[in-house]
This record gives sequence, structure tokens and C-alpha cells, in this order.
Amino acid sequence: MTAIVGVLNKHAVAIAADSAVTLGGGRKVMNGANKLFALSKYHPVAIAIYGNAEFIGTPWEIIIKEYRKQLKDKSFPTLRMYVDDFQRFLKRRKYFCSEKEANDYLKSSVQGLYLNILQICKNHPDRIDNVLSRLEQSKTQPLLGGFKDETVTFFNEEVKKEIENGCKMLQTEGITVDIVRMKEIIEAVFTRDVISLGTTGLVFAGYGESEIFPSIYNCNVGCVINGLLAKVVKNASRINKDNLSGICPFAQTDVMHTILDGVSPKMHEVYLQSLEQTFVKMKNALASLAESSYPELASQIRGLDITPFGTEFLKMSKTTQMKEYTMPFVRSVATLEKEDLADFAESLITLTSLKRKVSFDQETVGGPVDVMVISKGDGIIWMKRKHYFDPDKNHHFFSNYFNL
Repeated sequence: MTAIVGVLNKHAVAIAADSAVTLGGGRKVMNGANKLFALSKYHPVAIAIYGNAEFIGTPWEIIIKEYRKQLKDKSFPTLRMYVDDFQRFLKRRKYFCSEKEANDYLKSSVQGLYLNILQICKNHPDRIDNVLSRLEQSKTQPLLGGFKDETVTFFNEEVKKEIENGCKMLQTEGITVDIVRMKEIIEAVFTRDVISLGTTGLVFAGYGESEIFPSIYNCNVGCVINGLLAKVVKNASRINKDNLSGICPFAQTDVMHTILDGVSPKMHEVYLQSLEQTFVKMKNALASLAESSYPELASQIRGLDITPFGTEFLKMSKTTQMKEYTMPFVRSVATLEKEDLADFAESLITLTSLKRKVSFDQETVGGPVDVMVISKGDGIIWMKRKHYFDPDKNHHFFSNYFNL
């Protein structure tokens, strides 16, 4: 797992990333992974990765450095054009895998989704409806960019056996599912969304040639289906004269959101549950008062649906929280200098690591924190950077940097 954050204002963008990598299905954590890279050796553009460290068997570090080598000193007017060019590069290089490898990875991803469902529901078969209902939300989304009806047809034919076998596996474990419903859900999950299971997040940060203020884009990539990459690209933050600052956390964001929002994300659910329980007690108390004189009214009070009230309360509290706490916090970033941006970004990662260390959670965020500051005038400046070698003994590496 990973924690990455970008902090930006008119002066620069600072990116910080931890070094933890989870192996063996979460059984082992190592603290030496590189997740932050210069995307160009000549221009102020960087990339960070989170999620799956490999793309269909090829480490992202290799892919990024291959892209950087062919890019040379070429630049693009906007950061978004770097994002699009990187995707075109993946396609030109045939996604660094054969067609069979891409299809096998697609099949294994479907199997992995079934195993994930099994892990959640194995001892609690009644949870299956909630799990499937959440996954069904993908059906409301449009097809991923570049996907067509032929893409969906190819997907259904390619993973037909995996869908059937997955349903049989769940039913063997006592989890009842409808195969037609599962087929529709899995089709939607893989062709209309980019699921978190086995996917990679790519964070692009910096400047295009014609841009004077920084921006950050987040691109989530999944499988390759019939030669097309499953991807979702979002503009995480873009500085302009109306938007003076931004804080963009990625991957494990719970601690950072606690700091930025003033309350833990989990507490929102606790608040809602507590409020609903309070409403239930209140309406039962009111119904009891009216029972003797107005039995029909008492029955109506007990049957009152309190869900909309809880939803409205949560919406109002989040709006107030954003206005009174989060936005003033984010706006304060607009006044920070470059070194302060770097310190702030590093501190957010360090606090996330500390939380994992002192709690009973697995230490999935940790190790040295790499910190980079990118500005229009100075380009990429490493504030903190780990090396797997001793820099004093490898001067040739730095001397030949632009030739590698």
C-alpha cells in the first residue's frame, strides 16, 4: 500500500511519497520501494505511482524510465497532454506484454474479484447483497474512454468461463448468487469503472510548456481489453487565478483527510448511525406518548422513515465542515513558499506512517519519505530522495544522467 500527497500553489507543487510495499497478499511489508519519478529529465513534469507496482507483469519503474528515454527533450503545452502521450506510449509498446498475457491478466482479475467477494462474505453470506449492490453502481457509469460495444462483447466472450466458475465457487461456499446478475455486474465493473483491485494510480504533476501554474492529474489504469486500456483520468487540482491552492492525497488518505477535514472519515458513518439510533428512540418515545389517545398517529410515527433526516444532517454537516474548516485550511497553503510546501507534504505522509505504526493496523505506510518540489523556473528539485546505492561511490551515474 501507499500514501502519496501533492500540495500546490502558484509558486510550485510539492509531491511526497512513502516507501512501503506490500507483498504476499499483505503478509509482508518492505520499505524500499520507489514511487516518485521525474517523467522528463528536461522539463518540470513528475509522476508518482500507487496501488499495483506492476502493469501486467512489468514494473512501472521500468515503463516510466522507458517512456522518459524516448521522450528525451520533447515537451507538450499542457500537463494533460503528457498524460495522454503516456497512454499512447503504452499502446505503441503493446502494453509491454503479449495479447495472450493481457487476456490472461484480464481473466485473473475477474477471478481475483470473485476471491475478494468470497473473502468478505465467506463467514457472513448475508453480506452478499450489500457487496453486489455497491458493485452494481458501476452500471450507471458510461463506458470507459475509447471502449465501444465491440469491447464489451469481447470482454464477455473472453471471461465467460471465469464468470461461471466464480459463481460455482461462491455457491459451493454457501453464497447464493444469480449468474445473470453477476455477469452484468462484472461487465460493468470492468468496462465502465476502474476497480481498486489490482489497478494502479498514476499521479502526474508539474507544468506544460505553456502553463505558468502547476496542476495535478490522477489516472487510474486497469486491464487491457481487446487492445484498449481501461483507464479513468481526473483533474485532481489545477492552480489558476481563481484557485490559489490545493491539497491532493492519494491511496491511503484516511489520516490526511482527518487532518484536512478535522474529523476521521470513519466518524461520519459513526455520526450517522448514532443519529439514526437517536431518531428511533425519539420517535418511539413520541409514539408511546400518543399511544393511548391517538393509536393511529402513534402507528404512523413508528413507521416514519428516518433515513432522509440522517442523510440531510450528514449533508449539512459536511457542507459546514467544508466551509468553516477545510477550505480555510486549504487556502492557507496559498501563502507557503517552496520549502514550506515540501515540509507540509512530508509531514502529511509522516503522520500517516506514525498512525499505522502506533495503531494495531499493518504498517502499510512507512520507510523513507521521498519529497520533490517542482517549479516553473527551477524545474524538478529533490528535497529528499533515497538511493539503493551510495551516491558518493557512483559519480558516473550522475555524470551520465542525461545519456541514460
